[in-house]
Amino acid sequence: MLRIAICDDDVLFTGMLEKLLRKEALANGIDIEIDVFFDGSMLEKYVCQGNLYDLIYLDIEMEQENGIEAARHIREIDKSVLLIYISGYEQYLKELFEVEPFRFLSKPLENDKLSRYFQDACKRIGENNAYYQFNFNKEIRKVALKDVIYFESRNRIIHIYLSNDEIESFYGKLNDVEKELNEKNQRFLRIHQSYLVNYDYVRKMNFSNLEIECNGKLTTLQISEDRQKKIRMQLCELASRKAGI
Repeated sequence: MLRIAICDDDVLFTGMLEKLLRKEALANGIDIEIDVFFDGSMLEKYVCQGNLYDLIYLDIEMEQENGIEAARHIREIDKSVLLIYISGYEQYLKELFEVEPFRFLSKPLENDKLSRYFQDACKRIGENNAYYQFNFNKEIRKVALKDVIYFESRNRIIHIYLSNDEIESFYGKLNDVEKELNEKNQRFLRIHQSYLVNYDYVRKMNFSNLEIECNGKLTTLQISEDRQKKIRMQLCELASRKAGI
């Protein structure tokens, strides 16, 4: 089940968008559930109550609370939800990067873009719902990759740092973990012989360090000198892909 929210103060537009999304989901054999909100504060309050979504279509200009402000608060609670912004004006594009857009739709809607972005979102959500499986003390265990901040290799032990502040560990090689995640098309960056970092938690990079954030807590990890150029290129590529450029 794919949980979708639509937030726009134009009642006619929300009705049209909901109809188009249901048609698109039916054509692709995807089971969806849609909630509709008419201002950003209503959506924000509902999410704060623990009601999370996989995908949110969010208008930028609304009277009560605009989409950018609502997104800033939602991002504090849910880092992984995909946000597709909708507006008839392009002057907001620079501000949108602060709240990590997945795609941007202009009004009036172009049906081919709506369809393509919906399918892109479904693919990304499928990737985000993937798990990493490992063996520890003769038990098979698994963690959701969207909850993994980074993997660290230390003394032949892999430590998995999770968004809930827990740490899982197992014996293994980081090269093997990296290869498996690449095969699954997961967005992890090998910044150092000892670190494999989830792109979704990256906040900024300088010449030799990468800063990651989770639950308001910042962690700085070293980028090895021989990987710095490659990591910069990968970050630019992933940022462009995330913004739909």
